[in-house]
Amino acid sequence: MHHLTVGVFHDEALSRELGKKGTESDILMFNRKMDDYIFTFMSPVADKLSAKSQIISTIDAAIVSFSQMTRELGETILMLDLMGVEAGISITTPYATPDQISAITKNTAMKSFKVEENNPGRLLDLLKTFNPTRDNVSPTVVIVDHSFSVKGVGEVVLGFVKQGTVRKYDKLNLLPANKEAIVRSIQIQDEDWESAEAGTRVGLAIKGATIDELGRGSVLTTSSNIKANSKLKVGFQKSTFYAEEVREGSFHATIGMQTTPITISEISDDSLVIDSPNPIVHATQETLVLLDLNAKKTRIIGKGTV
Repeated sequence: MHHLTVGVFHDEALSRELGKKGTESDILMFNRKMDDYIFTFMSPVADKLSAKSQIISTIDAAIVSFSQMTRELGETILMLDLMGVEAGISITTPYATPDQISAITKNTAMKSFKVEENNPGRLLDLLKTFNPTRDNVSPTVVIVDHSFSVKGVGEVVLGFVKQGTVRKYDKLNLLPANKEAIVRSIQIQDEDWESAEAGTRVGLAIKGATIDELGRGSVLTTSSNIKANSKLKVGFQKSTFYAEEVREGSFHATIGMQTTPITISEISDDSLVIDSPNPIVHATQETLVLLDLNAKKTRIIGKGTV
């Protein structure tokens, strides 16, 4: 079975045509199973920046509708570029011809996107040709995006197997809680499975952790490379579109499915030190995006590498 996770931006109606509505929060999930493919489509509600940044940090590919040229569309293009999302589809609209889209995206990661009309059947066929590289053999990493309690089952998390293979009865380290959690059962598309490989969206029944410890951005892993720290030094690249100078003070950062308040406490030529009231779960060399939610223009400060 082939699994693909796709972010859909600036056209919620298209998301609803591509898949059946699933989990709903500030992120809308839509699912479709066809032939040997399972697609998960994710869209941010009301284009909420933190939700959008979490989606972009997780997806295999993106679909971007070129509606009216707004700050929000510009931020989507910029964030896809910073996070290196090179697989995707740009959708033409009355506001943007293929030539105009090519001119806008030519110096970004989106230059490799296919340019198509809004035809859901055609888009699904194209998505079948996308073949992201998967790592099924490294230590398991599962990123949580939603969690809840189910009567008779207990705590359940929904998320993505980022690498490795998760198996029933696995004992995993839960971060940032830093405690052992046991996988009681695995579901994929409401069917029970014994295991799930990298790239799969899963539901896991968990023993050994409370619902408060299983929030969005938490990670279940066997990897010693995954850490949780409240202070990080990051190599930093400022966005050329961020109008202000980078300064010490309070901002936000997204890494994986976690967005958290941070304080920039030190600045040097090519690095920053950030402090957070919440431990930030990260791998070595993982990319994070710094956000200035109060900026009047572009709210994306730039990206950092832990």
